[in-house]
Amino acid sequence: MDIALAFLRGPVAPAALVLGLAAAGTAGARPEASPPPPAPAAALSLPAQGGGSLGSLTVEGASQVRIRFERPALKIDLDPLAAPGLASASTLAILERRTPDLALPLLRASADERAVRTPRPWLTGFAVGALSRLRQDVKGVARWQLEIVDAHGAVVSQRNGEGALPREIPWDGLRADGTPAPCGIAYAHVLTARDKAGNTRRFVGESFELPAYRVETANGPCLLFSAAQWRAADLAGSGVSSLLVEAATVLNLHTDPDRPLVVTATAATIDEAGQIGRDVVEALAPLVGGGERRLELQTHVSAGAPEGGTVQVAAPGAL
Repeated sequence: MDIALAFLRGPVAPAALVLGLAAAGTAGARPEASPPPPAPAAALSLPAQGGGSLGSLTVEGASQVRIRFERPALKIDLDPLAAPGLASASTLAILERRTPDLALPLLRASADERAVRTPRPWLTGFAVGALSRLRQDVKGVARWQLEIVDAHGAVVSQRNGEGALPREIPWDGLRADGTPAPCGIAYAHVLTARDKAGNTRRFVGESFELPAYRVETANGPCLLFSAAQWRAADLAGSGVSSLLVEAATVLNLHTDPDRPLVVTATAATIDEAGQIGRDVVEALAPLVGGGERRLELQTHVSAGAPEGGTVQVAAPGAL
């Protein structure tokens, strides 16, 4: 590598050294007679590496100093096979260093995906959809009204229409305000039909009770059953009710495990409601995800509640 240092005429500081080529003379100046050759100058010595100072220099005339540095040859000696941390092996040997877990991706996917089929499909204690159906064969009807009344004569649900009656009228167990009717109570259909002449006829169907049933809502399922239905579903006297096993299966599948579940017990007295509520919570806690910490007990008193009471299990705000 060559570096040319040009010195300007006159005293200069070391900072005045400029890299490049210094032109001798001024462009366009008239030539003059050559001066006599100067006496040989002493060799210019630069300080060795590691310190020293040139101070100030006085250079007469236009001069150049050429310094040559010898750059050592760059030798790269890198052998990938000999480099630390690198080793060659076959593809199969590399893959076999750690056995792939084929089940882990499926487990991760199942944590967020809903199962296509409900677990324990043999448990069908909770009815879904139409809980009762009125089938009739009344002719010549101009207007009609169907009422669902309970054992105390209170109207639970009502439908009206004009013209011929439908061959079959179902009821899904919901009251007129959209809340589910309790199980364990007797209900009956009361049909009032009027013909074109204004004659009125009334038909009262046989009484029936609602089975344990399930209502789907925007906030999850709502499950209803009576104490008698719950105890009748005891599996061979083991103390484990198949109705509660099915209820826990549905709740685990269709509710968030971090959200609470409300167990609402209704009975004729507060003591009876509290007792059945505590029994259901105790039996349901080992079956649902989150255990007893998710279950909140609420009790209600109703004079028309059946013997033993009724129970409703749902997420808050379901109905």
